[in-house]
Amino acid sequence: MNGSVMIKGSKNGITLVLSETEEYDVLKEKVEKKFAESAKFLGNAKTAIAFEGRKLTEEQKEELIKCIMDNTQLEIVCILDNSEEGNAVFKQAVEKKINELTAANARIYKGNLRSGQALESDTGLIVLGDVNPGASLVSKGNIIVLGVLRGTAWAGAGGNENCFVICSDMMPMQIRIADIIARSPDHQDSKSGKDIRIAYLENGSICISPLSKDIITGLVL
Repeated sequence: MNGSVMIKGSKNGITLVLSETEEYDVLKEKVEKKFAESAKFLGNAKTAIAFEGRKLTEEQKEELIKCIMDNTQLEIVCILDNSEEGNAVFKQAVEKKINELTAANARIYKGNLRSGQALESDTGLIVLGDVNPGASLVSKGNIIVLGVLRGTAWAGAGGNENCFVICSDMMPMQIRIADIIARSPDHQDSKSGKDIRIAYLENGSICISPLSKDIITGLVL
């Protein structure tokens, strides 16, 4: 590997590639320097991070994340696992949560929703298809869309701020959770939403981030 610390961008966030042979304390200093030098380029954003090239303890991961956030304007919201094994475990966790939501009397709709169509549910809502512009979803519980969300989605319509929206491809016109509303920008990158993402409330604002195993285990159904 050229250099002991490399930063790579991915569709889910940042991948930090680290030397396997470098002493950890030396590596930590290089990470600090690398991100300080790249701070302007990386900008101000919430993102996920994955580690490659070296096995790290949970404590070391937390130390490196703190180091990154202390030297940039980035906010690391979750840690991703890029391994095939990790991705398989993550997929199983998503499927388990969907099954739990189904068992909780969620309403399930199979098919695509066209403009003008609306679905409402007093419990959770699962859509097995696309939600096109002009279509809307309203649920007093959580919403899961196993397809593209280009319409509007309102989770926690009864005022539950712990509700969330999960989509395979999140490009909504509007997302609402309880009484908080977030609208999409006027121009969206057609490639930006093509991974599993979750929208949830944090500190009174709607956050949208890649769905990780850490987030999955903390979801409230």
